[in-house]
Amino acid sequence: MNSEWKSFLQEQGANFNEQGSIKDFGNPELEHFLVKHGPILADLSHQTLIKVTGEETATFLQGQFSNDLNDVTDTKGQLTAYCEPQGKVLALITVFKQGEAYYLSFDSSLKDQIMQRLTMFKLRSKVELEDVSEQMIQIGYAGEFADLDLQRALSTKIKETYQVESVSKEGLEGVIGIKLPGPYHRYSLFGDIETIKQIWNTLSGNSEGVGQNDWALLNIVSGQPEVTVNTSNEFIAQFLNLDKLEAINFKKGCFPGQEIIARMHYRGKATKRMVRLHINEPLSLTSGEELVLQDDADRNYKFAIISIGQDIYEGSIALAVTTLKPLESAQGDLKTATGSIATIEPMPYDLAEE
Repeated sequence: MNSEWKSFLQEQGANFNEQGSIKDFGNPELEHFLVKHGPILADLSHQTLIKVTGEETATFLQGQFSNDLNDVTDTKGQLTAYCEPQGKVLALITVFKQGEAYYLSFDSSLKDQIMQRLTMFKLRSKVELEDVSEQMIQIGYAGEFADLDLQRALSTKIKETYQVESVSKEGLEGVIGIKLPGPYHRYSLFGDIETIKQIWNTLSGNSEGVGQNDWALLNIVSGQPEVTVNTSNEFIAQFLNLDKLEAINFKKGCFPGQEIIARMHYRGKATKRMVRLHINEPLSLTSGEELVLQDDADRNYKFAIISIGQDIYEGSIALAVTTLKPLESAQGDLKTATGSIATIEPMPYDLAEE
């Protein structure tokens, strides 16, 4: 994290954990509850930002990612996956562009791995990769009326998911806003440190700062997977529901893992899917770990945790990958080893096979 930015956040009341992530801004119970409706502000420094430039950038990235880069414009970003040849997802990336430069935002625990892989595959291509995470600060803003807040406070309208707009309010130009999927309006904002400070101060008058774990709850309730160093290279794209999240274009042509991913799409169906669980007890699991649930007939069902957090009311809420077929014959409630009930909740998108 940029040291000047960290000092600014500490001045706003941010408390950091041993890993350097923000725990809270001094009122954890209120902040946690406000996640449900907002408005909330969050530091997103756990996301790396890579700037890609050069005359062959579009061609190069088109051959690396699962989505169609031709759909990315100065006003439209996208979610895409970087996969290995067997179709397993190495990273989930939000892509946007400004002018001739493309920007890749993904979990910072994967920065070295993804930078090394992109560098290896670009060979002699006229492409330059630059980590600009320290120069372009990323923050998040969310709430039921966050679209109106941005319009009033920043003179900027961003209505559609993955729409990209430059902040137009005088003195705040140069900040880029992207609307993210969510149960309500949710945005990432990118800009230089001084302007982002002004944005934070402007928006904080009508919102509460929250920690990284609270912000992550918005991905869980939205059914949006996160890929970190713990889950990279573990799951085929469809197992993370990326086909349902429009992160795969099956007509764009070749990319790493395309053959495996396309075969599953056209010839079969996904044997595993990511589901959302609510468990009636707080769990200390982390991404990449396994949760075993048992039905009333004492049969076991395994769930690989993608992300997990504390529900705002009680218990835990998680995204987890599991084999679907055995669940069809499950008897009674699914329970943890301690007897707490685990419920599979509906996703905000349809998981039915086409």
